[in-house]
Amino acid sequence: MAYLTSGVLPKEKAAARKIRHKALKYQVQDGILYPRSFLGPLLRCVDVEDANYFIRDVHEGICSLHAGPRMVVAKLMNAGYYWQGMHMDAVQEIREYDSCRRHAPNTLRPKNECRLHVLGRFKSG
Repeated sequence: MAYLTSGVLPKEKAAARKIRHKALKYQVQDGILYPRSFLGPLLRCVDVEDANYFIRDVHEGICSLHAGPRMVVAKLMNAGYYWQGMHMDAVQEIREYDSCRRHAPNTLRPKNECRLHVLGRFKSG
């Protein structure tokens, strides 16, 4: 943010190059940091504390949506918020809810293929 507003870079060459490279993906407008977007709306960048609050609010807020991470991230982006690692943060935050774990649908497929089928001992037909 300091580099985009006033051009301040750290003295270390590698850190300055990294900041210059990352700054190409962002823009500052009215003192607020936004990721660059050519077709979509401006999405406001938020910090970690706000991100966790927003995830909890969408997941278990007034409407108690209790949706999965993909829907939570989509709702947050539609509301105009963004941060790097949104999806992984949503997955980690939603995994902590006991009621969501208990009431989640169970998959009927095994995670690995049947051992007999893999070894060729299973005859189909």
